[in-house]
Amino acid sequence: MSTTVLVAIDFSEFSQKILDSGIKLAKGLKGKVDLIHVEEDVYRIKRSHETTPMDEEFFPVIEKFHQTRLGQCQKELDKLYKKIPSALRGKKIIVEGHPTEEIVKYIDKNKVAVLVMGSHGSSNLAISRLGSTTEKLARKVPCSVCIIK
Repeated sequence: MSTTVLVAIDFSEFSQKILDSGIKLAKGLKGKVDLIHVEEDVYRIKRSHETTPMDEEFFPVIEKFHQTRLGQCQKELDKLYKKIPSALRGKKIIVEGHPTEEIVKYIDKNKVAVLVMGSHGSSNLAISRLGSTTEKLARKVPCSVCIIK
């Protein structure tokens, strides 16, 4: 049986609380904490819209912003990773793509026991009881899910 606890981090104000819950679960399971952050894939966004030659002029600007953002994400993920006790540290990864799709792929490939995530993403829109990504993941993943409010 797997004892990996996957903590999905979006760098919202609740990220530390979510990580703390993942650490507690991993201790109880005598497992490891894997950290994952999914950054929206800029090229996917571009492909989903019809583009004009004028739009294409902005692609280098978008790409530069995206690369800067990935660097910032890596620094933030490194800070959170250091807060995990060394005996519980697993993998830390940043994936580009759609959050639901990428987290499901990771769980399928890595035999995760529990997914820990926030009830709402970084947008924190309280339109429903759960954020859309959280709701989709709770329905799709084959492992247990711990949702932190």
